[in-house]
Amino acid sequence: MAVADFSLKDQVSLVTGGSKGIGRAIALALAEHGADVAITARGQDALDATKKEIEATGRRCLAFSADLADDAALRKLHETTVSELGVVDILVNNAGTADIFGLHDMPYESFEKSLKVNTWAPIFLAQLCFPAWRERGEGRIINIGSNGGLKPDPFIGAYSTSKAGLHIVTTQMAVEWSRYGVRANSVCPGLVRTEMAAPMVAILEADGFSQNMLHRSADASELAGVVVLLASPAGAYCQGERFVVDGGEMFRPTYNFTIEQYEGIKKAQ
Repeated sequence: MAVADFSLKDQVSLVTGGSKGIGRAIALALAEHGADVAITARGQDALDATKKEIEATGRRCLAFSADLADDAALRKLHETTVSELGVVDILVNNAGTADIFGLHDMPYESFEKSLKVNTWAPIFLAQLCFPAWRERGEGRIINIGSNGGLKPDPFIGAYSTSKAGLHIVTTQMAVEWSRYGVRANSVCPGLVRTEMAAPMVAILEADGFSQNMLHRSADASELAGVVVLLASPAGAYCQGERFVVDGGEMFRPTYNFTIEQYEGIKKAQ
């Protein structure tokens, strides 16, 4: 029986939003499985700290500060990655922005920013990587979406819309580029304990976290393993899919009775 191959030895990966939270966990996991890693975010101090952690695994790391809303900065990021680490094998579009607005007061600027960072930046980075993938006949894209892009979440409509768009974009990448050896998949997390989500996590955990079947939020490391699968030979048959990692939130039943409650209802009928 063949053993699943999760090795990323000597592969080059690029992780956006790679200095903190989910991105940091993904970058470290890729390095631990043998990949060199380029990480980008806006804050250089956090990037440098994560770079030290990655280099401690024995892998090379490029820490590049960039604004994902700036196409010129993304182009420079890609050029520098190729120059210092080599052609990008694995692109992980993780960075995102989420403003809190209801539809009644959401300004256009917030909506535009969400689409620019959460939807367009992944497309543009993939466009930059694609010529080399087409020539080599291989490339992997993992887009970090959200279960909020699969269902409406109140007061983050711009975020949910942009992530829904990213899910469709992922499938589009798979449809158009599969013939060139490119695999594209998305990972759709629920609520993860990150700096950005901390206020929401605190409110829900204080209320017992009834939003999913595991009754807790996720640790960022619990997303990283799925990304390693999709980046590695072990995930070679995964294409154009959405991998929901949300503790069962999407399938939480409307009435989640215990067995004892069920028996009581049955007797009362």
